[in-house]
Amino acid sequence: MYKAGIYCRISIEEQNKEGEYSNSIHSQIQMARDYMAEQNDIMEKKVYVDDGASGSNFERTEFRQMLADIEFGVINMVIFKDVSRLGREHIDTNYYLGKHFPEKQIRVISILDNYDSALGTYDEMIEIKTLLNDMYLRDTSKKIKTTIQTKRRMGEYTPKQPPYGYVKSKTIHNHLEVDPYAAEIVRRIYRMYQNGFGCTVICRTLNEDEIPCPAKYKKDVLKNNYVWDTGTGVWTSYAVRGILKNLVYTGAVVIRKYEKPSYKLSYRRSIPLEEMELVPDAHEAIISKEEFDLVQQIRKGRRVPCFDKNKEPHKYVGLLFCGKCKTAMRKRYLSSHNGYDGYMCGFHQKQGQNYCELNHITFEKLDELVVFVINLQLKQMKMDVKNLETQIRQMQPELDSKIAKLQAKIERNLEYRKRAYEQFMDEVLSKEEYLELKQMYETENQKYQKELSELNHKAQSQQSAVNETKICQEHFNRRKITVEQLNREVLVELIDKIYVYPDQKLDIYFKFSSMENSADKILEKDGVI
Repeated sequence: MYKAGIYCRISIEEQNKEGEYSNSIHSQIQMARDYMAEQNDIMEKKVYVDDGASGSNFERTEFRQMLADIEFGVINMVIFKDVSRLGREHIDTNYYLGKHFPEKQIRVISILDNYDSALGTYDEMIEIKTLLNDMYLRDTSKKIKTTIQTKRRMGEYTPKQPPYGYVKSKTIHNHLEVDPYAAEIVRRIYRMYQNGFGCTVICRTLNEDEIPCPAKYKKDVLKNNYVWDTGTGVWTSYAVRGILKNLVYTGAVVIRKYEKPSYKLSYRRSIPLEEMELVPDAHEAIISKEEFDLVQQIRKGRRVPCFDKNKEPHKYVGLLFCGKCKTAMRKRYLSSHNGYDGYMCGFHQKQGQNYCELNHITFEKLDELVVFVINLQLKQMKMDVKNLETQIRQMQPELDSKIAKLQAKIERNLEYRKRAYEQFMDEVLSKEEYLELKQMYETENQKYQKELSELNHKAQSQQSAVNETKICQEHFNRRKITVEQLNREVLVELIDKIYVYPDQKLDIYFKFSSMENSADKILEKDGVI
């Protein structure tokens, strides 16, 4: 008896079309069930539905679940309406049909293609069909892109959500109308920036004046079912920068902001502002083109890269975070030092005391603590390797015994199932009795296989921990790290994250250790603080 999984898929484009009932999920499921009703050896086990999923890639939730169920023996057969439901990408579809499913001994039924893998091998006609589906996908992608660009060239604003400061017209399709309240906030942001105020100060001012951020305003004031999370509900530098570089505020519609190397890829490359194709005067402007250009000149002059004077990244970039709010730490400038003296919480720096308390650490103190903990951690790693290897040696006999017992149980059930089948053929057992026994043995074996997989995973994890620690030691066991040797290469090699707390204590998370060491605990233990 085959345990069948019904796989169904429909794209967003097909979803939105009228009269596409033949491709609907309901129709696909019913077609598969009608097919199974005519067979005597197929039992429906599970239905997998990717609703609104593209056929251009196979990173779909239900498709991946189906592959997982195949691995665990939940299903041994896959049924779908036609090959295009499985996927429209030629190479990957052929891989699953011609290699993956046969290797897993999975029977495949494509109803409308009259294809049954149990009756024959993967043939050339199916390959041609997948190639045609791929061509259809490419053609569809091109048509959608062309349609959107045509609408934009006619001055239509096609994205679902209008930018802050505008609302969609209720009378003219895809036309933007000015929202007086939000538009005035946009003008205020541009005026402040032109007058020398940075994004941080602008954010702080808007928050102090209790101006709702764009997401909160759209959700709470406009009541337009805004789908984005409002997050903290406050203005951020990211939101302000987005407003300052949005050409839509000049009354223009941007035809293309991004470009994709291939219709099969989700990756998009941003097109530089000066290279964007525009349709001017598509709607009422909030900001004049002259004001916008002036702001862009100011923005270029204010950009400060995260690099030092030698054009190398600051060594803690991407590693240092506030322990209270988890925001990235930023370098702090002090006029008394005539330069930067250390790092402080980025959220406090942007928003002030009301949002996160003052959290600051000097360069010298940070380096001192990090070096101490690194050297202590490297010393600990040597002990960890010895302890882990000892544990593995002690546990191995018990682990081997458990694995052997599970394998014996699996083999025993396979033998019992074989005997039950022989008794069924000899009419000692009825069909119902045989199927009940068969199901029981298969269920038990699935359980044993899962336990066996968990044991093997446990053994592999232990050995991986030993191997990772040894790798780290091979890099750093020849020398003791000093402050002078603490460069970005060492930090990136060893450390995943560093959390700094207001009392200047640290939590350091290492890449090559199963332990997560708190610097304050380590220092206290050793009598340093």
